[in-house]
Amino acid sequence: MSADPSSPAYFGRYQVVEELGAGAMGVVYLCVDSRLARPVAVKVLRENELMTEAEREQYHARFRHEAEAAGRLTHPDIVQIYDIGPSYLVMEFLEGRALGAFLKAGGWLSVRQICSLVLRVADAIDYAHRHGIVHRDIKPANIMMMDDASVKVLDFGVARLDSSNLTAAGTVVGSVQYMAPEQMMGERVDGRADVFSLAAVAYELLTGRAPFPGKTITEVVSRVVHGAHVPPREVDPRFPEVVNGPFARAFAVDPAARTRRAMDFARELYEAAQPILDMEVIHGAPEATPTQVPVPGTTVQVPPGLGPRPAPARVGLLLLDSDPPGARVYLDGSPVGETPLPGVEAALGRHVVRMEAEGREAVSAEVELERDRPLRALSFTLPLPTPADAPIRPGQLVEFSPAVTPPQRISGAVPAYPPAAHERGLEGAPVVELWVGETGQVVDVAIVESAGALLDAAVLEAVAAWQFTPARLRGVPVSVRLTFQHLFRR
Repeated sequence: MSADPSSPAYFGRYQVVEELGAGAMGVVYLCVDSRLARPVAVKVLRENELMTEAEREQYHARFRHEAEAAGRLTHPDIVQIYDIGPSYLVMEFLEGRALGAFLKAGGWLSVRQICSLVLRVADAIDYAHRHGIVHRDIKPANIMMMDDASVKVLDFGVARLDSSNLTAAGTVVGSVQYMAPEQMMGERVDGRADVFSLAAVAYELLTGRAPFPGKTITEVVSRVVHGAHVPPREVDPRFPEVVNGPFARAFAVDPAARTRRAMDFARELYEAAQPILDMEVIHGAPEATPTQVPVPGTTVQVPPGLGPRPAPARVGLLLLDSDPPGARVYLDGSPVGETPLPGVEAALGRHVVRMEAEGREAVSAEVELERDRPLRALSFTLPLPTPADAPIRPGQLVEFSPAVTPPQRISGAVPAYPPAAHERGLEGAPVVELWVGETGQVVDVAIVESAGALLDAAVLEAVAAWQFTPARLRGVPVSVRLTFQHLFRR
């Protein structure tokens, strides 16, 4: 899709390449960061033409506040915000596919893959909640499926700016089918609204249909506020009865009776789905004949045994994958299976994960499962063994080993504390990964752990200008990747 000729050629230092898409919240463009020469996605928010100047200023101030809060989120499954303009966001450019587009295209997923996806999104949601941010618009269109089987959740901190998710009577807006009842009624929402929405997404992934179907917004709202969803087993008899329970709790109309944490729902679902993890679900197929749903206004009884459960044990969960797949996995020296492994339970604390495969070098890493971050996703590439006498090409990208002479920085200033960040009392320690080429120049640099747009930009600008002595392997200049962390403290 090419850019609209009427669109600006630049947003700040970001040159517009093409329009990627448009929605109710705004327009997204593929742009190039002219300073760092990297692709970015720029989301330009729509403004109500009827706003007064004072209302517009208030809207922009609110946008900056929400975007800055979201920009401080650093999680592998949340899209990274690089920069904030007057009415636009600059984000990492993702070469993936929106979950909504995947569902419409008629793709298929195994229940194991669905549970893995739900677990990762749940971890991102709970992480944001711990930092005081409620998404308010969890839906397939805001979840990106990446080529490496990871996911990215979009639009944290921005959805609340949209004051009109519901249209006039007679039309169904996509978001409404995933919206919690208290949000529909204009009441104050907290993280449990996101749990409801995540459950609605999971339900659609498992059954191929929305949990609260309707041809008009009135029908959808009526079903939601009366808790009139069809239990999954009634949609597909292949599901065991226990799969109904996590949804009955997550779809509770009263937030006080609802599952509190997204990860609690995801874990309950994963546990309930154990007998059918290898079952495949095809999306985009015609819906089955609708099952009878209780008429709004009647009481919906939760079946015996599906009521609130005691809090889950304080254990963590590891999502493990490898390239190539089929690697043998050892957790603290004990075999746990072969990749991909979407759910390996482990006690909170430090663990050593090791992967082995025939004809590949083994890879191991230490991982820590923490009380406030009990889920970690690890994906290892198991390299082919390199014979000692194999020729080394100049510029070849190599892994660090005792045989590699590391590069040494010979020029370039340390990152300067941005005055604006200093004045606002911002502190942090962003981590970047840089690619040093065979000439010692920095070929590429990217944020690995963000400390916010201002501090990230300062580090990126400084590191991009550094010059090194080349790394060498057996006397040949080679390319390597390094990580660098800089602490900004007042």
